Amino acid sequence: MEEHARRDAHHGLEVRTPMRVEIDGSHHGASVSRLLDRMRTSAFQGRKLGEAFDVWRRMIDGQSLICLGLAGSISSAGMWPLVAWLIERGYVDLVASTSANVTEDLLEQRGASFHRVDPEHVDDEQLWQQRLYRFYDHVVSAVEYDRMEDATAGFFEDLAGRWKEPAIPGALFMREFGRWLDGRGWGGAIAATCARHGVPLFVPAAPDGPLAEGYRTAARKGPVVDFFQDYEIAIRIMDRFMVPGRGTSAIFLGGGVPKDFIQITATSVCAIRGSADASAHSAAIQITTDNTVFGGLGGASVATECISWGKESPAGMNVMVFADLTIALPMLCQGLLEHYGAAHVRAAREAIRADVAALLG
Repeated sequence: MEEHARRDAHHGLEVRTPMRVEIDGSHHGASVSRLLDRMRTSAFQGRKLGEAFDVWRRMIDGQSLICLGLAGSISSAGMWPLVAWLIERGYVDLVASTSANVTEDLLEQRGASFHRVDPEHVDDEQLWQQRLYRFYDHVVSAVEYDRMEDATAGFFEDLAGRWKEPAIPGALFMREFGRWLDGRGWGGAIAATCARHGVPLFVPAAPDGPLAEGYRTAARKGPVVDFFQDYEIAIRIMDRFMVPGRGTSAIFLGGGVPKDFIQITATSVCAIRGSADASAHSAAIQITTDNTVFGGLGGASVATECISWGKESPAGMNVMVFADLTIALPMLCQGLLEHYGAAHVRAAREAIRADVAALLG
């Protein structure tokens, strides 16, 4: 019997197993997956990371709509290829993101490089003089960053010439943005990957990022982006899946507006149905460094506080991981790759994508 399945006969509790290095030829090539499985019976945040790996696999093996929230400086830190990989394999069915994370991933695709610096000894005044923008421990050319912002002006001009209606929902706006990126050879971008695979991308605070500068410098503008219609679209999608046998689940990388956008749809669906019963997400994982004790949504635990709002189910598989995303996300993705294999695509993806496409319009 596996160590993680052992229970104390007297107390009926799972045994906390000590961590050891493992050399096992039968698991050759699957070391991270095996390590995460063993961490699940360890302690503290290592245990929580192992639990998150287990719950994410259950989501993938099930029929639920998997929603992904992206906050924090994920793209500048080089995590964007992992997000695109998750979308490609059907491990994510809906994305809500900050504006920066779906635009700053263009920098490296356009040929810009990020360079590491020592955050404890770097001279920020000197960086300003050298025209380098700093993201804690890495920098990028201010010229390249500004050029990336200006490049998005071409999208606004292109959309103004093609879109005949006076307004466009935000989700369709981002789909068109993704298609435009794909057509320009930047298909590795998160927005382009979402558009290619029929995954709706919601960016509720789109002007808070490089797209705002692109809009400012565009020679031709229009249509008006209707972000309130986005919420109606998201509720329709959630309502479709919040039924027995399917359900919705959520993975939050960071917190912020993306987390709230995905969570609050559960309470709205409940209000629409006129039911006192919460239409909560059946499973949720959050990976964050936000602290719960300061009252912000980013640190509000999906395993406790969020249940009081009806956003998560008290019977759900809810895991709160307090860890740096640059540590946790690569380990989880590598573990998923090893567990499922290089060619795996989620079995439920096509049926979910067809349902979502009908609701998205």
